[in-house]
Amino acid sequence: MARRLCSFLLSFLIIVSVWAENSKFARLNLASFTWKDAEDNKNCSAGELETSSLSVMHIQGKCSPFRLLNSSWWTAVSESIKGDTARYRAMVKGGWSAGKTMVNPQEDADIPLASGQAISSSNYIIKLGFGTPPQSFYTVLDTGSNIAWIPCNPCSGCSSKQQPFEPSKSSTYNYLTCASQQCQLLRVCTKSDNSVNCSLTQRYGDQSEVDEILSSETLSVGSQQVENFVFGCSNAARGLIQRTPSLVGFGRNPLSFVSQTATLYDSTFSYCLPSLFSSAFTGSLLLGKEALSAQGLKFTPLLSNSRYPSFYYVGLNGISVGEELVSIPAGTLSLDESTGRGTIIDSGTVITRLVEPAYNAMRDSFRSQLSNLTMASPTDLFDTCYNRPSGDVEFPLITLHFDDNLDLTLPLDNILYPGNDDGSVLCLAFGLPPGGGDDVLSTFGNYQQQKLRIVHDVAESRLGIASENCDG
Repeated sequence: MARRLCSFLLSFLIIVSVWAENSKFARLNLASFTWKDAEDNKNCSAGELETSSLSVMHIQGKCSPFRLLNSSWWTAVSESIKGDTARYRAMVKGGWSAGKTMVNPQEDADIPLASGQAISSSNYIIKLGFGTPPQSFYTVLDTGSNIAWIPCNPCSGCSSKQQPFEPSKSSTYNYLTCASQQCQLLRVCTKSDNSVNCSLTQRYGDQSEVDEILSSETLSVGSQQVENFVFGCSNAARGLIQRTPSLVGFGRNPLSFVSQTATLYDSTFSYCLPSLFSSAFTGSLLLGKEALSAQGLKFTPLLSNSRYPSFYYVGLNGISVGEELVSIPAGTLSLDESTGRGTIIDSGTVITRLVEPAYNAMRDSFRSQLSNLTMASPTDLFDTCYNRPSGDVEFPLITLHFDDNLDLTLPLDNILYPGNDDGSVLCLAFGLPPGGGDDVLSTFGNYQQQKLRIVHDVAESRLGIASENCDG
């Protein structure tokens, strides 16, 4: 047992000790912590049935039923990062299909659900209830998606680690037809017909597909109920999406969770994602006005981009490494509605990806300030890695500058990532979009959001950020 557990331990850790005389640098103490898997006897019975607060856990965490078998905690998380490429490509393409007809948002910008579709990437999950009486489901929390979906019985190819929903056992379940207003938003039917169910296929960037029937049901969120909640009742899944148990979209579209529960929760939610130092840590999702209760919140405007109207754009206007404000060509990070250029904050992308001119400037500054360290070979995930130094090392912190003077200085926890399973290599946990210089969309990923309270106040069009130790 001890030998098996030792294989999970990473001789890596980051303890941030910010010097009072210079808050732009932090000392890395390699001996103080380990990035580790939890004990097998971890208590996973903690409930989350509060009125407006839900537990958030990593899908590969110790208490998740969807954890990859026979893999270390580091390997499991690294697999999630590998899914970023497919997710990014899906985000900039999106789309629905009805039958054999693919709806492409780049060809028809008037389609209401042209962007922000469910993406084939699973990181953090919450527990919700569907039906009367409620049937419990772990669902992926995804701000880059809109419509929710769960597996329904029968469901070919759906995850076997979660029982499918049984519509016949619920007194409040209803199919929606092609004549329904919600179905007409999707434009998946050739004509309005009350006798035909609203069937659709969600297609992903990795070519995965989920077949669904648009439905309505009573949704249980903790102890509260949302009547006539619209979602996809899935009867088939193909490809890597089969690893995703189900999904609830927190995007900005009329069919997202945020829009459908606006009366109850004021289009406001916040989450705190737990540190990845332990597979047992959990965070929280707060809904409604309680989401604004965090101490020390600072706000920046939430922006919109007609190219991708469902995404949460923010005004990233500069980056500092240590005390250096790096030089980025003018216009690199500016919002552009014709191309979709800009920066989005996303719960489902792991690593922050910056468009090429911005990333190169930040990376080069980081490297120049650590020229005393020995660089290691790049990994398949990161291009800036170092052999683990033998003693304490001072690292420059990275500050993201947002509109309205919100300057977010990231702790080292959110800047460095172990480059291998034994922690002998440390890497800068940022990257380029998969298309390199051809991509114009930057993403603020969840690795950089660890141990921060992230508030989406959609009603007031603002994003709030505050430090919070939410490891549960």
